[in-house]
Amino acid sequence: MPLRSFVEGAYRDLDERTPQLAFAEEEYADRLMRLRKAMADASIDTVVLTAPDSMCWLHGYQSRWYRAHSPTDWPPLQCTVVNVNSDRVIHFDVKHHAHLLRLKSVAEPRLTDAEDGEDYLAFIVAELRALGWLGTSLGMEFHSHVPNRAVSLRMSEAFEAAGCTVTDVTRVLREVRRVKSPAELARIEEAAAACDAGLLALQRGLRAGMTELDAWGILVEGMARAGGEPAALHESVVVGPIELGHAYSSRRIIQDGDVVCADPSGVVDRYHANIERYFVVGREPSEELRNLAAIEAEAFGILCAAATPGTPVASVSALLEEYLRESGLWGLHNWNGGYELGIAFPPDWVGEWHFHVGEKANDAVFVEGMVTNYESIILYPMTDTIVIGPQGGRTLSSLPLDVLRAGEQ
Repeated sequence: MPLRSFVEGAYRDLDERTPQLAFAEEEYADRLMRLRKAMADASIDTVVLTAPDSMCWLHGYQSRWYRAHSPTDWPPLQCTVVNVNSDRVIHFDVKHHAHLLRLKSVAEPRLTDAEDGEDYLAFIVAELRALGWLGTSLGMEFHSHVPNRAVSLRMSEAFEAAGCTVTDVTRVLREVRRVKSPAELARIEEAAAACDAGLLALQRGLRAGMTELDAWGILVEGMARAGGEPAALHESVVVGPIELGHAYSSRRIIQDGDVVCADPSGVVDRYHANIERYFVVGREPSEELRNLAAIEAEAFGILCAAATPGTPVASVSALLEEYLRESGLWGLHNWNGGYELGIAFPPDWVGEWHFHVGEKANDAVFVEGMVTNYESIILYPMTDTIVIGPQGGRTLSSLPLDVLRAGEQ
């Protein structure tokens, strides 16, 4: 049976592939240690991680399908479980993900043939009961889109029936990974370089007569050629001001004189760096656009100088507000501020931490190792990724903080 031998040989080759972990096992061990400390501080005995970013951060697992919007008889029950008193990381999944887990994860897999929700969930509960991880305080990620509400409620009910007190640990799990390790920062630097490569490719190739989708394709190809991965949020290339910033690229024909805004994230090992610039097509940028860009750009210097470790976010926000008021453009600006960057999966990629210019009640402080973007937006958006170091912030893009002319580099 030559065909059967061919198929069996292909599976043997797959069995022999070397795992491709994004980080060293020591990095994952350190993350587990930090998570268990956070659990102990929060008096949580067992956590069930279901968010794709949480599972990937802890043990490397990444997939392009998490059953988030699947048929109701294919419930999204894949999850990772950790106990505060154990150094084991248990991941529950279906058997046809065995190879994916072996190649991409350091977790201990517990796999099932069950596709039906009741059998699958019963398998998880039985395994956790055998480990002695039930009957105490158990945390779930109630703010994760995976699993959906129906499945999340069913999981909670099953754990409560097993004697657990179930609470939400979304903030605990997000907070433990807010400060990035040196290895994570290195990935974000690589992601910024990939993002720059895409924006430079777009600047070279952007022409009147092409569609927004054509321009989007140039941007994405440029990032991919530089090693960038698909982003958690759609990479937008659109004509027009910030009000269209959340629009998909369309079949609109780009004209001479159009201002084209490109808002991508470079991604390496699921770590994101967000960099946005705008381009003028077919002519030199006007004096008004140059002046506008200069005002937007100055905000990055103010932020980076002021955001030293321990500095209240509210005080930096006040400096930026004062600057925008002095520019005469306060009230004409859009949402100016930033939010945490790091590991992320579709459909979105914003972390827990965020701030905006003008807020008064934010009692957070900047911390060394944090990564945030900053969106400096007055009509047209200018964005960069900022790493907080011991002396303050630094932007990651090599591109000028300026309006750029298409067709040049």
